[in-house]
Parts: sequence; structure tokens; C-alpha cells
Amino acid sequence: MDLVKSGRNYTWKSHQGSFIISPEKNIFSWFSQGTDMRGKDSIALVQLIKGCSFKEALEFIAESKASVFKETAQAQKEFEYNLPEHSNFYFARQYLKEERGLSDDTIDFFLRQNVMALATNKNYQDGFTEPVIVFKNFDINGKMVGGARQGIFYNKRRHPEKGRMKRTLFRSDGTSGTWVDIGTKQQFKRSTPENPFKLIVFEAPIDMMSYYELHKEQLDNCRLVAMHGMNEAIISRNVLEALCLNEQEMNRVKGTESATSFLKKLDELQYSKNLEIVIATDNDSAGHQFFDSINLPHTKVVPHFAPLREGSLKADWNDQLKQVKASQKSVEPELAKAVSPEANRSKFPSIAELEM
Repeated sequence: MDLVKSGRNYTWKSHQGSFIISPEKNIFSWFSQGTDMRGKDSIALVQLIKGCSFKEALEFIAESKASVFKETAQAQKEFEYNLPEHSNFYFARQYLKEERGLSDDTIDFFLRQNVMALATNKNYQDGFTEPVIVFKNFDINGKMVGGARQGIFYNKRRHPEKGRMKRTLFRSDGTSGTWVDIGTKQQFKRSTPENPFKLIVFEAPIDMMSYYELHKEQLDNCRLVAMHGMNEAIISRNVLEALCLNEQEMNRVKGTESATSFLKKLDELQYSKNLEIVIATDNDSAGHQFFDSINLPHTKVVPHFAPLREGSLKADWNDQLKQVKASQKSVEPELAKAVSPEANRSKFPSIAELEM
């Protein structure tokens, strides 16, 4: 397992955000796999990784040289962004419009925020290249510290799970996320319980973009964050960075707390009355479990899930956007028919008919 440090915990790199190991509690949780995979012990972990029975897992642990986990400090290699970007966003725009239902206005808004670009991804094992949308993560200093790649062209052979590439950038900071602010930091700092600063979090950037398009008239005094999974540490860090003007202020405010544990401390001190956390992850069992797992008793944490369609077990905000637009398209022909001259002629008699 390739583990990445995330605050006090570790995440499995290939399932970053949804698979979390807690050395302090000696448990792991895989949020995307349902309630049966939460708070599991080391025996269950061996069963999962090796695909063996309970008895076989016990024997493996007994016979192995496994020891008590001891965390050792390791130098974190710095993230480097080296994907060649394209000056023309055309293919990415076509994908976002035709496949995802996003409007030019929404696409242009996120381009202006400098959080996405069209780039070429190269597979260094076989040299295969393909265009991808890069969603960028920035720290409080505006430095890019990670991101994620979203493929444009469908290729089930190369990407059997989803048909398109969907992967974090190598050595991304696992606690940053792709974010955009609606409002200024000065405005955020003036928040009140009646008009709180809102941090609205999503699993994926395209869901964040879809939510923006659906609700942009109501959005103000908030930060939208795509977590590239589900990770409470990302919520904590973004609350801290959104409410501080610069790194110096951030370090002064958090004191000895880490950015990823700051929110829990804020909640314990009951200093979070001007804050609201909105969980807008997928409307499925994993999204509900993530919402339930957030333990901030003095902070307002509310769910805002996309509505489920009848008979469906999952919905996300891109599903909702496409459904809304499909409904609008189905209404347009009826409206056009209602106001067309032909339709009006069928309702009212002509002058010749009146004279008969």
C-alpha cells in the first residue's frame, strides 16, 4: 500500500480521501465502501488486502514480522507540476459542455480563477499521451501544491473503471483541494452568525462547477472546495486559509495546532459561531457516512445533497445539472409551439371564417 500522510492519519494514495488509517486508534475506514468498512482493525485490513479469511489473516499476522506502528519523520518530497499546458482550451470546453452540461459562463468563471487548464498527460510506461483537464490546488501563498487530472476522451481499454482518466497529480498535497472564493477574505472575516462564512465541499471539481452553475445567484461569502475524494483535513485547512490574509496571520492564528486539526480546536473553544460547513458530496451511502463522521458539536455542519431520482441510489450535482437542463429542453418546444403563429391560427378564426 502506498500511504500518504494527511494530518495525524494516513490515506491510501490510490483511494486518497476515502481510505484512512488512524495510527493513534489502530483502525482504518474506507468511506466509499459503506458502513461495513468503517472503524475496522488490523485483521480486517489484512483480509481486505490479501483477500483471505479471518483465520488466514490471524495466521498471517502471527507469522509475520509485523510490529507496532511507529511513525518516523520523513522528508516530504516537494510537489512539482510538469504537465505541458495548451493555450487553447477548446477540447476541454467541448467536453465540459457536451458531456457535463456546463455553460460557457461557468467554464469561463473557473478559468478566470486559474484553477483549471488543458494539458497533455503522458504515461511513462508505454509513452501514451492524452489531453486532460488539470484541476489545480493552491496554498495560501498562491503556490500550486497539487491537483487532479480529468480525462476528456473516452477510452475504456486504458481506463476500464470509469472510461476516462481520473487521478490526482503525483506528490499532491493531500490536504489542499481545488478551491474558489466567492467574496473577499475581508468579507469572510466580517461574517456573523446571521450571515456566516460558508465552506461548501464536494468530492470532485465538476460537481463543484455544476453546483456553482445551479446556485450562483445565491452564492456569496463562501469558499467552494473540491476535495478529490472525502477528507476532513481538507475542510479544516481551507477554513483556516480562507479566514487568514496571509501565511504570517495563519501561523499566528493556528498557533501550535496543525492546519488540519485547527477546525476541531476552533470547535472545542466554541469560536466557530460565524462559520457554516456545507457537505455537498455525492448523495449516496459514502457521502452520508462522511457527513455523519464529522464531529463538530459547536459548529453548524449541514448536508446539501443533490436530490435522488426515483429508483436511484446515488446522485451528484453534475447529475442534477444535466437533469435540470434536460427538463428545460423538453419544455422549450412546447413553449415555442404555444407562441408560434401556426398555433395561434389554430385557436382563433380567420377574417374569412368570421365573414362566412
